Amino acid sequence: MKKGTIIIISLVIIIILVFASIVAFYSGIFKFGNSSETKSGSATVFVNPAKGLTIEEAVAKFNSTFVLYVLYSIKTNELHNPPLSSDQPKIGFKVDEDSYYATVKDGIISVKAGSISNPDIIITTTKEEAVKITANKEYVQQSFMDGKSEIELLASKTILFAKGYLGLYSELTGRSFTGNAIKNF
Repeated sequence: MKKGTIIIISLVIIIILVFASIVAFYSGIFKFGNSSETKSGSATVFVNPAKGLTIEEAVAKFNSTFVLYVLYSIKTNELHNPPLSSDQPKIGFKVDEDSYYATVKDGIISVKAGSISNPDIIITTTKEEAVKITANKEYVQQSFMDGKSEIELLASKTILFAKGYLGLYSELTGRSFTGNAIKNF
């Protein structure tokens, strides 16, 4: 090979490696620090809203605090914007007749009552199931596997992957959507 060809091939490889490193960093493959920490550096501590309540009492007091606790329990705080994008993860959350939505920015989940346009996913459950999930984190996957809670994937597989929903979906359902994503490409 000529010296010029070797230099060009080396530059292309370096550019590919730099680009892959940037994508890996922004997509969360390399994680630095604790994603549940606030910007000030103090750890986020959540008090279980169902603590000390019966299931019936917790259902009667159900509000956005329960939704927030469920979302942190299933690690939605680990979701992130796609690389080089400001498109935050958006989650619809339907609980019986009530609707909530959440956005995730820098590991912080914001929950509000109402609906959001173009959510990435929608989680549907009942107040009783949400309270059971809140009371026992190990119950989460069972609720989804039994069909008592559901997750609907609305965004494209590419967006879902880029925002980090892969692990969330797999953890909740015990299934992977990567096989379907590969088939779609």
